Amino acid sequence: MSAIEQLKREDLSKKNTLMFFIMIITLSIGAMESLVGNNTLIQIVYLAELFLVVASYNVFKKLFKKPTWIPYLLITIFYGTTLLLGIINGGSINSIFIVLLLTVFSGIQMKRKIFLYGYIFGLITIINNALRAPADQIIVRELLSYISLIYLLFGIIFFVLIHISTKQNKQLEEILTEQQQLTEQKEKQKTLIETSVSSIIDKISKVNDQLQSNVIAQNEMTTAINEISAGSQTQAEQISEIATNTNQTKRSIDHIHSTSETLYKEAIQASELTENGKNKMNTLNENNQAVEQVIQQLNNSFAVLTTKITETNEFAGTIKDITEQTNLLALNASIEAARAGEAGKGFAVVAEEIRKLADNTQQTTEKISGNLAELNTSNQAAIDQMNTSKEKIAYGVTSAKEVMEYFTSIATTIEQLHSELKSFSNLSEKVQGQSIEVEESTNDLAAIIEQASASLEEMNATVNDLTDSNQQLAGIMEETVVEAQRLQSDF
Repeated sequence: MSAIEQLKREDLSKKNTLMFFIMIITLSIGAMESLVGNNTLIQIVYLAELFLVVASYNVFKKLFKKPTWIPYLLITIFYGTTLLLGIINGGSINSIFIVLLLTVFSGIQMKRKIFLYGYIFGLITIINNALRAPADQIIVRELLSYISLIYLLFGIIFFVLIHISTKQNKQLEEILTEQQQLTEQKEKQKTLIETSVSSIIDKISKVNDQLQSNVIAQNEMTTAINEISAGSQTQAEQISEIATNTNQTKRSIDHIHSTSETLYKEAIQASELTENGKNKMNTLNENNQAVEQVIQQLNNSFAVLTTKITETNEFAGTIKDITEQTNLLALNASIEAARAGEAGKGFAVVAEEIRKLADNTQQTTEKISGNLAELNTSNQAAIDQMNTSKEKIAYGVTSAKEVMEYFTSIATTIEQLHSELKSFSNLSEKVQGQSIEVEESTNDLAAIIEQASASLEEMNATVNDLTDSNQQLAGIMEETVVEAQRLQSDF
């Protein structure tokens, strides 16, 4: 609950208490007056009203906890009793003053709705009082216009006062709101300051601890720098040796590159020679195949010739048989001619000529048979030689094919060797360039290491100065922590 709401509740409670006590006092005085005047009915009304007020106030305040209903309840009871008395006793001057008192009573809360509620009740009471005034109370009717005017002025005054009070309450509420916001803001600022101061103290403490750690770390760094400086000197010497070795390696790589270029050129020449040999072997293989075909054709021709010679031999045998039969017939004819005597001399001459012809034919046939036998022998030898040549040529063709395959394999190998030598040449060239870069980088690294050694010596001196400064700063931070803690305590 905000402070403004709390103030409103307290103000309402106090005004309710004021209205409650005013009613108690008023009703008590009325009851005592009725007691003195020996008016039992009015006394009973006042006492009943007093009891109703006390009971209703406590019930709505403590049981129902509805304090905003209490003003309406008290006004209703107060005006209701007045109306009831006006109905019982008729109109009177006293009722007019009571209505004026109730008008003030309704304005205690300074709320428009509550005052308007009571003001309407009062107007009804005034009208009822004028209408029920007895015949001997003519002054009540005569004063109605004046009372109405006064009541109207009362209403205007109270409405103006309530308006001013409401406006002032709003201004006061705004002021209180601003004050509350300002108070909350100051409280937040106070909390923020306390948090910030605590955070600053913690951070300063951490910074102080870190500074102490930095001082220790810088001392260790100084030692490490000294060790690094000594190591850098050793590395510089090693880098010089590496540079010398790199230079030698570069010369070796140059020699390898030159050798690879020579091998590459020789591989190109070998590739060309292999290609030429491959082409010549291909031509030789084609020629061998052509010769093989010619030998095959000759072999076929000699086979036909052998067949013909065989047939001719058979013909020569037939001729020989015919010659022998002719010779035998000539001999028989000679014998028969001899038997015939003179008559058979001519026939004997013919028989003799036939015999001579048969002898010549036989001799010629024998010569032909001999020649055919020699020809057959020569033909068989030629056929054997042709078969041998055919086998050798076939072997030569097979060998030529194998040599061709060898040349193809050699060409492929030389091509791969050519490619590998090309790659090796490129690689050696690349390594040669890299060796140059390594040599340059090694020289640059040697210079950088020498420069780094000098920088490390300068850094060592700087770190020593920084360590001294950090020690002074650590002392200042320690004093700052003490001052901040004292500020936090004072705050």
